[in-house]
Amino acid sequence: MEHLARKAIEAALQAGADFADARIEHSHLTTIEISNGVTKKSATSRLRGAGVRAFKNGAWAFGQVNTLTPKTMQERGRSVAKLALAIEERASEKFELDAPVYQDTCRMKVSEDIQYIPIEEKVELARRIDKQAHDYDERISNSRAVYGDFACELHVANSFGTSVTVENSLPRVISSVTAKGNGDRRTAFKSYGGRGGFEELEDDFPQTIGTETAKLAVRMLDSKAVQGGIYDVLLDPILNGVMIHEAFGHACEADNWPAHTTVLEDKLGDRVGADNLNIIDDPTLPGMRGSFDYDWEGTKATRRTLVKKGILTELLHSLETASRLGKTPNGAARSQSFMYAPLPRMSNTFMEPGDWDVDEMIEDTGTGLLLCSFNYGYTDPAKGQFMFQASHGFEITNGEVGQMVRDVSIAGQILDILPRIDAIGKDFKMDAGTCGKSGQKVPDMNGGPHARIRKVPVGGM
Repeated sequence: MEHLARKAIEAALQAGADFADARIEHSHLTTIEISNGVTKKSATSRLRGAGVRAFKNGAWAFGQVNTLTPKTMQERGRSVAKLALAIEERASEKFELDAPVYQDTCRMKVSEDIQYIPIEEKVELARRIDKQAHDYDERISNSRAVYGDFACELHVANSFGTSVTVENSLPRVISSVTAKGNGDRRTAFKSYGGRGGFEELEDDFPQTIGTETAKLAVRMLDSKAVQGGIYDVLLDPILNGVMIHEAFGHACEADNWPAHTTVLEDKLGDRVGADNLNIIDDPTLPGMRGSFDYDWEGTKATRRTLVKKGILTELLHSLETASRLGKTPNGAARSQSFMYAPLPRMSNTFMEPGDWDVDEMIEDTGTGLLLCSFNYGYTDPAKGQFMFQASHGFEITNGEVGQMVRDVSIAGQILDILPRIDAIGKDFKMDAGTCGKSGQKVPDMNGGPHARIRKVPVGGM
């Protein structure tokens, strides 16, 4: 793959580009969906191609190649370089790129390569998850089980001399279950995924996820609506992770700075939370769905401390944003595939654990709400505003967990909410997901411990 990448890079430089890079990708995808015993989808596909970029004095051009030959790579290198030169004078800011050089090959070690697991075995896993839900209780009216995997070999090279080859392997299962009863209908959702081979799905939870999702859906039938108002709120690790990822993490993606679309603009080095608050984005964690060895520009992945003791200390950078802001690239440039240009993105994003026992936190709260998991929401990184609806929750009364509640949401402005986090649990949990931005989806994880926020606006029915 290196010789093909060099053909594109050399052609771009000869055509006048200041910098060029090429990403060559071979990937394999599987998607299986079983709903109420019926196979809705069973598909595998392979992608093979390259993305080529050229840079000239602040202007970028990008193109893709679906047929990998020396000729097609040279042609694409020349064409993107010519485009970069044509739009150079219209670049909003003139700057030069600077980046460290890496040369490495990183191979994944897995016990059961997902590319060689028979599709019948994958279908059977999804079918078993779907059946678990219906077997649990007669009130289950609908079940959907999804198995998905993605395996990839990626080679990245650039005109500075970087040449890295990496592998990724990401299996995942999803269960969505609806229960009907008491004149009501409730839907629960759970997922599990990681970085590794098919063996990642052999733990107890992914093997019983259909049952666990059905249990929650049935239990939610006995939940009650909550009165809206101002509450002391405990967020479970999943909802806490969603808040940190969506309302804060996206605002830390450094392409928002030149675009003036982040509430954190000009706040690097400023206090954004209490001394107990530490927020991390770390693609180096083993087994995590959002992990990788090098990013999609060939920069080595590093642990990023976004917030340390309440202070905003670091952003998520690509080569461009690091060059424009005078920082060091930290391996945060990601793309969905070779067909897209890399952007600054999160990986595994979480709040670090604190020193509170969860039961002690509940007892100390006295009266409030414990909110769990996530249904839907919205965020505006430019203003820091957000709204998230929890999947379910519980009343906290006299320092104890009480009645389950439903249709409850939290809202606020993230720079107003973070300083009101006054208790952070010792526990820790991550949840596998997929993050969307600018039409691209990338695998990620988010989570953390339980956390208490004082005086939160809560919406109910």
